[in-house]
Amino acid sequence: MSEEKKETSKKPKSTARKIIEWVLTGLFLAIFAILGFAQIDGMVHKNDHYGQTLKFGYGTFVVETDSMVGAYNVGSAIVTHLDDPETIYKDFQKGKDVDVTFFDVYSAVTAYTSPVENTQLTTRTSPANYPITHRVKEIHINEDLKKGEGRYTFIVSGINQKSTNLGWQEGQPPITINQYQAFTEKQLLGRVVIGSAFLGGVFGFVSSVWGLLILLLIPAFFLIITSVIDIFKAYKDPEEAPAGNTPKKGEAGETKANSGVTELSEADKKRLKEQLLEEMLSKKKGDGK
Repeated sequence: MSEEKKETSKKPKSTARKIIEWVLTGLFLAIFAILGFAQIDGMVHKNDHYGQTLKFGYGTFVVETDSMVGAYNVGSAIVTHLDDPETIYKDFQKGKDVDVTFFDVYSAVTAYTSPVENTQLTTRTSPANYPITHRVKEIHINEDLKKGEGRYTFIVSGINQKSTNLGWQEGQPPITINQYQAFTEKQLLGRVVIGSAFLGGVFGFVSSVWGLLILLLIPAFFLIITSVIDIFKAYKDPEEAPAGNTPKKGEAGETKANSGVTELSEADKKRLKEQLLEEMLSKKKGDGK
């Protein structure tokens, strides 16, 4: 009888572990793909937004001054979406507070008396040349221009009357000087949809080198560790004979591998003895003739 071959048994992974691995892998690939496409979209249209990267129309900015304290503290992050200026105009007409982010490019603002607050816009001698987030106070429409050519003029202002940027100091009364700016839809970067200090902390962490590495490497480390554990178990587990199709003890055909020697089962031994006995009896009868 031929010697039975040995096979290495391997315990299958649990269903829960398979699900976790698939979810983490899918999540990692999805995040990578979304961030990749969003970054490409933002870079392609970057020149259309004064060098600001808007991913699928969304932009993320960190508040650096205190002109909007009361709504967004310094260090908070805000997420904007490049809404249609007509939509912003309709919402403003309904009495909603509308905060917008724009890129300040004007070197001066023409003197304009606001009928809302009966005050004149501040005239600046040089542009800020960076994004600013302020609250909409007025919106004017130039019917002679098309949308995108300066049809909508936004009059915006900060809301903090104790802004240190305007020179306010502790113990002084609130500053009454206005903080107005004017711009058109061509400089609009988006309408604020989210703003929070917590988001600012998360954004700062993710934007850092260590934060980005940790965010991307957690799924990778999990997959690497589980793979190493599988390899270690496969190396450590002893070889076992395959289950199934193994004759029970005492049945015909039972074999046992021991140091390379094949051992006959009890049934085979009995049958062999009977065959030898019959051969001896037959031979004895033949000799007696």
